[in-house]
Amino acid sequence: MARRYPLRMEARALGAVQIILTLFHYALGALSASLFFEEDIKNTGEIPVLLPLGYIVWSSPFFLISGSMAVSAQKKPTRYKLTSTIVMSIFSGCFSAFGSIILCFACFSYAAQMEEYVWSQLAGGMLLQYLLFSSVTELIVVSIIVSWIVQALHHPASKEESYTLSEYSVSS
Repeated sequence: MARRYPLRMEARALGAVQIILTLFHYALGALSASLFFEEDIKNTGEIPVLLPLGYIVWSSPFFLISGSMAVSAQKKPTRYKLTSTIVMSIFSGCFSAFGSIILCFACFSYAAQMEEYVWSQLAGGMLLQYLLFSSVTELIVVSIIVSWIVQALHHPASKEESYTLSEYSVSS
């Protein structure tokens, strides 16, 4: 029988948070794409528009798979599931860190280059800030899940002692 590892119940909730963040992230990306392409905005400050939008498209599946695997690993925490969840969470964390850097530069340089207050530029800046918040939140959630899984993997195996009838002493 495969060894079961004690993973915290909150790991399932954080996996669900990752899935919801993925949907939020993807929805903001769709809004950003429609705004930037409809208003013919080519750059978000010093960074071309396609770089943040490409990040959103390529990172969302990793966030979704990582969250789904965290939920699955919490239900039946075997070594294989925990290890694969760590691997996907590391990929997700790397994408999130990379995206946070890209979006941070995009937010600051986009706001610095606005010359007049046009609703599309303000909305674009706001969407970039929400995407940055979403990426940083994903990075925090991933780091918490990975630390919990590492703790579960390093937890000593529970020794199940079986007692037979001869080992019990009945005093009369």
